[in-house]
Amino acid sequence: MLYELTIPAGRVLFRALFKLKVVGSENIPRHGPGIVCSNHCSYLDPMLAVVAIPRKAYSLSRKEVYRQPLLGPFVRHLGAVCVDRDAPAQKEALATLLRIMDDGNLCVIYPEGTRSPDGYLQKPRNGAAFLAVKSGAPVIPMAVIGAYECWPRQRRIPRVGQHVTVRIGAPAFYRLPANQASNHEELTRISNDIMNRIRALQDQGQA
Repeated sequence: MLYELTIPAGRVLFRALFKLKVVGSENIPRHGPGIVCSNHCSYLDPMLAVVAIPRKAYSLSRKEVYRQPLLGPFVRHLGAVCVDRDAPAQKEALATLLRIMDDGNLCVIYPEGTRSPDGYLQKPRNGAAFLAVKSGAPVIPMAVIGAYECWPRQRRIPRVGQHVTVRIGAPAFYRLPANQASNHEELTRISNDIMNRIRALQDQGQA
């Protein structure tokens, strides 16, 4: 119930405060599993992803946020999955996302792993590629444009009135050749391809 009440209100709020425009929402599968892969440069990104995607999506949340007494229960109801970036719990979080997709659900992941310090795309990690190969689910690239200018990691509060555009690209599938196990080189190749798709959306600029 919290999700159904919060998301419509969030869409109205983000359109009012940040002139939010979403382009390509038709590329999100309406049913079945999927992995939305987005750039990450702002505190706003997880909230923008939730309001831009036309169905419920699950995402990773830092343990520091997940365990806060007030914010923690809120993000859990919105589909957050706790992750500890400094421990083997990262693997447990990825396993949890795989189970979530096995149930036909949508997940959001940030291949860069953390917020960009300067707004530019960073070198990806291989978590998204691992999920894509293991699940066989489509990967949907997404670029959030303008959020860094609104609320970079160096600011405590956001700038309102800035324009933000969320561009969602066509799904891509990643398969390994028969009898070939995933390895670091292959996952890195897939990770770079995902980032190139995000970059291509980002280069289109504001709507």
